[in-house]
Amino acid sequence: AGINHVYDPDRILYPMKRVGKRGSGKWKRVSWDAALNELVGKIKPLRDAGTPELFGYHYGRAKASASKIVSMFLGAYGTKTIGNHTSICEGGKWSSQELTWGGHFDNWDIDNTNFMLNFGSNILETHTNHIPVAHRISRAQVDRGVRLVTFDVRLSNTAAKSDEWIPIKPGTDQAVILAMCNVILNKGWYKGEGEKFMKFVKATKNHADSVKTKIAALKKHCSKYTPKWAEGVSGVSASKIEALAKEFAHAKPACLITYRGAIAHYNGNETERAAQMLASITGNVDNPGGRCKAVGAGWKHPKGPKAPKSKGLNINDGFPKGHPGHASFPTHHMSHQTLKMIKDGRNGRPDVYLWYCYTPAYANGDVQENIDILKDEKLLPYTVAVDPFYGDSSVYADLILPDATYLERWDWEDMVDPNQIGEWSIRQPMVKPLGEARDFADVCCELADRMGFPLGVSSKKEFVQKSCDMTPGVKEAGGFDYMVKHGVWNGGNAPNFHRYKKEVKDVSGATYDEETGVYWKAKDASKGYTNTKKSYKNYVGQKIGNKVYQVFKPDAVNKSGYMELYSILMEKAGWPPMPTYMQAPEHKSMGSKDLILTTFKVSVMTHSRTANCKWLTEIYNENSAWINPKTAKARGIKTGDKVKITSDVGSFEIKALVTDKIVPDTVAVSHHMG
Repeated sequence: AGINHVYDPDRILYPMKRVGKRGSGKWKRVSWDAALNELVGKIKPLRDAGTPELFGYHYGRAKASASKIVSMFLGAYGTKTIGNHTSICEGGKWSSQELTWGGHFDNWDIDNTNFMLNFGSNILETHTNHIPVAHRISRAQVDRGVRLVTFDVRLSNTAAKSDEWIPIKPGTDQAVILAMCNVILNKGWYKGEGEKFMKFVKATKNHADSVKTKIAALKKHCSKYTPKWAEGVSGVSASKIEALAKEFAHAKPACLITYRGAIAHYNGNETERAAQMLASITGNVDNPGGRCKAVGAGWKHPKGPKAPKSKGLNINDGFPKGHPGHASFPTHHMSHQTLKMIKDGRNGRPDVYLWYCYTPAYANGDVQENIDILKDEKLLPYTVAVDPFYGDSSVYADLILPDATYLERWDWEDMVDPNQIGEWSIRQPMVKPLGEARDFADVCCELADRMGFPLGVSSKKEFVQKSCDMTPGVKEAGGFDYMVKHGVWNGGNAPNFHRYKKEVKDVSGATYDEETGVYWKAKDASKGYTNTKKSYKNYVGQKIGNKVYQVFKPDAVNKSGYMELYSILMEKAGWPPMPTYMQAPEHKSMGSKDLILTTFKVSVMTHSRTANCKWLTEIYNENSAWINPKTAKARGIKTGDKVKITSDVGSFEIKALVTDKIVPDTVAVSHHMG
């Protein structure tokens, strides 16, 4: 159906300039020269005046080379006013992983596992790394009889193809995970691989505590999270929780999968930390068949000109402490609040706001407020949309730059490798961009030239070519010519497992921090490792016993090298240091007639970008609100009835689908189709 993207009748093929009131839909076609002259006329004076931060850039999906070359442009320009979409995507999961095992992004070694336990991932339909992982799950089930058990509020296609679907109340996955930890610890099923792994775990305030002390601390912490308690919270029976705890602990190895259904909640960070606890006490961390730290391709690429010291408006990390929207660790920003921050104005506002592969009006909550902000020229003096299509946000731009579709551009890719090896691959255009559409990376190269700081490459193709010719392994295989012919290279590397066991032999010149046991290259150690700004960048290794290990190297916060189930950083921020159950405040205050609204994705749609692909809409062409028969009966609702769903920020009307494929007291509406 990708061909529908290229030949979409709503495709924007030429630069368009607004001529009516913003949002009125009145446009005129302009040349690229005129469009870029106008844009440069807006952003160059900001840079020249020493205020590059007044140029704001906001992206939705930007990966691999597409991200690198645009980032190179923004860095050379000098702005750090850069928003993303991660806080409505994987932010809770990633920040939790950074607090526990250091890096974000996990992989699941399906090929070597004996059991798959899935909390909230529609992995057979729509996961980020869907295609290679879905194939492996199917092969594991069919060829080796590996069981897949899925917890979900809805009978997704993944749940339907699982050996068991466990219906669960929205936002309560953590209760089940903690109860499983309770069972495993009390039954002694941690003994063996889990007990061995405890050497590399921080489970108490004192990093040097013994494994026995750590186990005792975990038992004490989990003592209140009994299966009976979890049943009352989640709706999952205590007997089922106990049975799955036994199966997971004894599978050896077992793979724990978590995703948005579990972590895209108020308590998502704690849910993921609890998942790390469950994997740790069973020894299923970075092991064959377990939950692994991801391995991807490490491309070398042109770096561009020496960048000036960048400046940024503090509008992408959310509101300050004390505000309901505050986040303690916005390591991937709080960009769903960017428009609210612009409206608030306390941290300034950009003069130019450009978005790429993003729909700021509809991607975030409180849609009407988003629209009102985008239309307000006092709040946003100049707006630019980079988009292949005329959509529900580009209508609020002052200038639209037509982007190339994924079938019309060059890229190198660096996605997670399910084999734990690392695979280097490139994307090649099937056709030339239609009309005057251009890859935005190419536009960035020209913008840099026009403003007097050339990036050193004139196009994305040249960037990809140079990357191939300078990346070790790919270069020796034949570089760009090889990749054009073969598309992928992996060099026959061995899978990466148990990387935390790697010893650090040389700590000369490093400072030892007594509180954490971390060796780090300190310029000033007076405040200690934990309290020194960005000390994680100077991490060398973790002392454990008489040796120093690489262990779980930090990459975003000043954690130690341990798998941190006890987090000093969380404690200092006013949160429980150990994974602790917390209920969403909105769920606590629900009335007897209130329902929980949840969203989902389907296999034939990609966010909101494919709703006008005619072949896909033949398959999925109507959005319905899923509602349980018990819940529907209490409200007199039947399938096909038009219902109105109302929240504190707005309402919408939609047809009802009454089905037992969703848990009671919940309504589910897909992310697609409006």
